[in-house]
Amino acid sequence: MSSSTAAGLQFPYAQLMQETKALRRMTDGLLIDDGPLRNLAQELEQLGAVSADRKYRLKLRAIRTQPTVDYEPGSKSGGQEIYALITGIWEVQPVGRRRPGRKIAFAGLASAVVELWPADCLNREEYKRSQRLGMWRIELGTHDSPGCYFHAQILGDRSDPPFPKRIPIPRLPSPFVTPMAAVEYVLGELFQDEWERKTTGARDHHRDWMAIQRSRWSNLLRWQEQEALNGASSSPWMNLKAAKPPNDLFEVK
Repeated sequence: MSSSTAAGLQFPYAQLMQETKALRRMTDGLLIDDGPLRNLAQELEQLGAVSADRKYRLKLRAIRTQPTVDYEPGSKSGGQEIYALITGIWEVQPVGRRRPGRKIAFAGLASAVVELWPADCLNREEYKRSQRLGMWRIELGTHDSPGCYFHAQILGDRSDPPFPKRIPIPRLPSPFVTPMAAVEYVLGELFQDEWERKTTGARDHHRDWMAIQRSRWSNLLRWQEQEALNGASSSPWMNLKAAKPPNDLFEVK
């Protein structure tokens, strides 16, 4: 996402902390190391006490999943053993008083990068970029962005085709709005059956994750329906593509 003026989409600070902690517990056994998620939680926690007068940069350092062939459902093997590498940067600004009632606004760059690699690259210190099997980015837009505000883009980090950097399309609609939700998307793709088991249960982290994601999806779908269909002067897609969410879209009512 461009670092120009962003929509200032706000999230309750306590909810982001709760979401990160729940994700860490559910990813047990699926990641090479949960250190990057632990670091992200620590950076988030610090935002509860820092000045609200400036921007800060949250970083998701390289998360590597366990190698897997479980990207087909029903215990079917997907064939080639692969793993995902997930990184991300989000520019944010604290809003309001210090915790617990503080909010965190996304205020600039907001991008999660997902790369797929062959399993035999996992423990190498050096490997060829040509061995990368795929890459996409899950991002938030800006007030002047030409595509859907919540979107994903394929490749776009190189000058050569396919999907060269100079042609920033397609911008595919995406329902994943936080770094944690982007990680869940990847795990749900790579570990089809296991991630379903990981997210099902009666423990606190299961309930927390379910409640947060259900609320977000409900708010997002309600907003999309309103922008696309209610009072639309053009096609639903063109109305939704031009729509920018209100800052309080995901606030807890």
